[in-house]
Amino acid sequence: VAANLTMLVMLIGGFFAWKNLTTQVFPTLDLGVASISVPYPGATPSEVEEGITRRLEEAILGIDGVDRVRSTAIENYGVVSAELKDRVDVVKVRNDIETAVDRLADFPPLDAENPDVVIAETVSDVMALVVSSEGSEMELRKGAELLEQALLALPSISLVSMDGARDYEIAIEVSEEALRRYDLSMSQVAAAVRESSLNLSAGELRTDAGDLLLRTNAKRVSGREFEDVVLRASPDGSILRLRDVARIRDGFADLDLINQFQGRQSVVVKVQKSETEDAIGIAADIRAMLNTFEPPQGIDVAVLSDQTVLIESRISLLVKNGLLGFVLVFLFLVLMLDLRLAIWVAMGVPISFLGAFLFFDAFDVNINMISLFGLIIVIGVVVDDAVVVGENIAAERELGRTGALASINGVKGVFAPVFVGVLTTMVAFGALALVSGTFGQIMRDASIVVVVVLTMSLVEAFFILPAHLAHPGNWSRYPLDVLQQRIGNGVNRFRDEWLVPKIARAVSRRWLAMLAWLGLILVAFALVTFGAVKFVFFPALESDRIGAQLTFPIGTPFEITRAAAETIAEAATEVNARSGNTAFESTLVTIGGRISLGTGGPGGAAGSTFASHIASVQIQLNSDSIRKQSAAELERLWRAEVGVIPGTESLSFQSDFIGGGSSVDYELSHQNDASLLRAIEVFKTEIQTIEGMTELQDSSNPGKRQYDIELTRAGEAAGLSPADIARQLRQHFFGEEVHRIQRGRQELKVMVRYPRDQRNSTRDLMNVRIRLADGTEAPLSTMARTIESRSYSEINRVDGRRIVSVSGKVDTEVTTPTDATSIIDTTVIPGLVRDFPGLRVDKSGFSREQTQDLASILSAFVFALLIMYALLAAELKSYVQPLIIAAGIPAGVAGAIIGHLLLGYDISFISIFGMVALTGVVVNDSLVMIDRYNNIRRTTALTSADAIVLASQRRFRAIFLTTATTSLGLAPMLFERSISAQFLIPMAVSLAIGILFASVVILFIVPALVAIVEEDLYPFFLRRVNPSAEKQASAPVR
Repeated sequence: VAANLTMLVMLIGGFFAWKNLTTQVFPTLDLGVASISVPYPGATPSEVEEGITRRLEEAILGIDGVDRVRSTAIENYGVVSAELKDRVDVVKVRNDIETAVDRLADFPPLDAENPDVVIAETVSDVMALVVSSEGSEMELRKGAELLEQALLALPSISLVSMDGARDYEIAIEVSEEALRRYDLSMSQVAAAVRESSLNLSAGELRTDAGDLLLRTNAKRVSGREFEDVVLRASPDGSILRLRDVARIRDGFADLDLINQFQGRQSVVVKVQKSETEDAIGIAADIRAMLNTFEPPQGIDVAVLSDQTVLIESRISLLVKNGLLGFVLVFLFLVLMLDLRLAIWVAMGVPISFLGAFLFFDAFDVNINMISLFGLIIVIGVVVDDAVVVGENIAAERELGRTGALASINGVKGVFAPVFVGVLTTMVAFGALALVSGTFGQIMRDASIVVVVVLTMSLVEAFFILPAHLAHPGNWSRYPLDVLQQRIGNGVNRFRDEWLVPKIARAVSRRWLAMLAWLGLILVAFALVTFGAVKFVFFPALESDRIGAQLTFPIGTPFEITRAAAETIAEAATEVNARSGNTAFESTLVTIGGRISLGTGGPGGAAGSTFASHIASVQIQLNSDSIRKQSAAELERLWRAEVGVIPGTESLSFQSDFIGGGSSVDYELSHQNDASLLRAIEVFKTEIQTIEGMTELQDSSNPGKRQYDIELTRAGEAAGLSPADIARQLRQHFFGEEVHRIQRGRQELKVMVRYPRDQRNSTRDLMNVRIRLADGTEAPLSTMARTIESRSYSEINRVDGRRIVSVSGKVDTEVTTPTDATSIIDTTVIPGLVRDFPGLRVDKSGFSREQTQDLASILSAFVFALLIMYALLAAELKSYVQPLIIAAGIPAGVAGAIIGHLLLGYDISFISIFGMVALTGVVVNDSLVMIDRYNNIRRTTALTSADAIVLASQRRFRAIFLTTATTSLGLAPMLFERSISAQFLIPMAVSLAIGILFASVVILFIVPALVAIVEEDLYPFFLRRVNPSAEKQASAPVR
């Protein structure tokens, strides 16, 4: 009764716990970054560096918990990012940063906005809707806002943003002619507007009838309301109003932007989710809302990108493969075991899984590709434990014991080796949860899932399973029992007539067997060393979208960018036509900016940027069941069709979730700028020669042409200061912000400046009238001179050093990021540092992260091996036998490597995870065999050689069942041809193929190693130490 109640609690409770779990593609990452952003309108990158980023760096460098400080200074904006150390108190670090920033004197500079300190939080895109129209921009914007309001009204949605639309702005444009005609200055106009629009409390009036609040309520919120602002009142009663002097535009910010969906002007409305919100539920609510939503006439709403389609398709793919694998395992067990035993052994999988779901929420685990991937790989281990326990109970019943006694003795007989074996598997997977960096965060869910499921499997195997096997009688009936008998007899004949003699021969020729074992390992690792099997740390996971990002030199006219973007879009249309119009579903072209639609990958959603020299073209793909080519193939075709666009700084394409972006990334720094620039050119030239390197770029691109204004002697004599000149020029050209108004959810600026047609040429600059201290005016050309110069488009710094980033992608069909990085580290950098003394070259981005992650994985693996050795040594009471058990681990890894070669897959971190799972299965099987060997030695007079052969014979059936169930459980994934499954197949290769090699090692090499130790090494060393003690060699080695 107790066992059944426990089982029902695990099944029913787990089912309801599963239903309440959130769903997403990947686990949410803790970005571990605190950022300080400071808008500095009108400032050049050099000014931003000097006034913002350098000062912030100096303030936060050295704060406890901060690992690395990066900063970027671009036009109008500066941001400093503090990369935090692992497992720090994020709130404390943020408070320390805010305190350090507050202590800065005279910060921020005049005209810069207040710093904003935030801890980066990951939000994921759920769905992107596109609102399109052939009407006016204002009508389009109103339609998008209506949709935004409808989305925010849904209880499940908290994050909605709008992209591809210019910000609202009220522009008060005053021409130079108007200023001179009415004897006004821009400062006077700005002051009058600023003072005429305010809500101000004047206190309260206390009267006998009660208190009255006194308020001046003159806040203006629309362009029309600013028209009657009084600029001057004459003694004769005439009034000069703003409408008499200026043109007031209540519209959008003064920038060029085109955002077209399928050729129509559009705005993108993105719905995002926080870590705790459920993407599937949000998407369902959006679809229901769209069914009833009625946009204004002339406005169309369409789904641009739905991440939940990808989530559901990929998760259903994993579920399908997991269920199919489970069915294959169950059918195999039915053929090999009594029906009762087969059913209850197979039931261990759903019981353990659903029982584990009870604890997912406590460990902050949700349903995603990685957690489901953990469930799939642990099927074999769960079945393995149940098979060992069930087989031993069946053996007890064959000896004549019945009922509870058979179950109790059966569990007792294998409790210690099974428990320790599962514990070692938990240690192996648990160590991966300690890995730092992106890898550790991605694989944390799978590690936790495996540990929790294995814990539940122990409850099931030691408590629930024995209770159900305690009842007498078999369930198999004719013709199943006859078939089982024939299969069992065939397996036994194979074991006794073919296998056991071969094992005995391996034991008798044990040194030759050990050489074969070493040869297998050396061959496998040579395949990796010499590149026959490539290593790709992050394999490419195909996205449902391809994006092209175009960048011209900063300051490039908008029309040039537009022509290039249209060329890229036309190339996409041509590729789609050649593919039978089955490849692409829709096209979004953004000129003068880039809109990030996110990927659903572990990085979360990114922001969007706008400038005249950038553009993006994003293609939404049809599902892989409709299109003929993979996203990577279509990306290559598109890139080839586009070819070279003259004058670009960069043109990059991306078609994957992870594994995309820069594959190779370095940071160069030098105290001498000229030497640094020369070193960068040499570095890029050398890297370009690496086969497969593409999209090479650096961050040393020149910025906009700029005029530095210097006072002439006439200007100095007139009493002008550089600040006077700067302030007046800023008012005329950039404009002066006089108000910020909240209109609905949008904040808009009120700007006073020249009309656009008076600030688009050098002549306009030189004709500006500068107001002097005595109230008179003089042209700028007489008061100041202009000196043309040029700075960087962006200035990057790391830990207080100016750096230039050099990055590129590699074509994985040709080489791998690991191989390319190795070539750069060993052949390019040493010569570069020698030729440019004082040059510093560091890995950055993907390259740096991979190096750190691999080091962390190695440390975790060594730690896990030490703990596993200690557990095995304590259980076996031997220092040597754990090493014999471990012999199967490198052989299994070697088999996994050979499997990757045979099936044509690269080794990746997903492969490594499969190898860790393989380690657990190998240790389990080897441990039970060695435990059986020790029992035989204690209870019989057999020699060690004969005892280990007998132990192999008795353990063959369990090893065979484990190998078969593990491989069958993964077979559907192994042979899955869906493009979406390619990311996870290397894991199946590692475990399914590796277990085949490892099983051979367990059956042949482990007995040979036992014989070497017991028959050869131990007697040899014993004779050397104590020649008279040779007889002691008959005892098992401890």
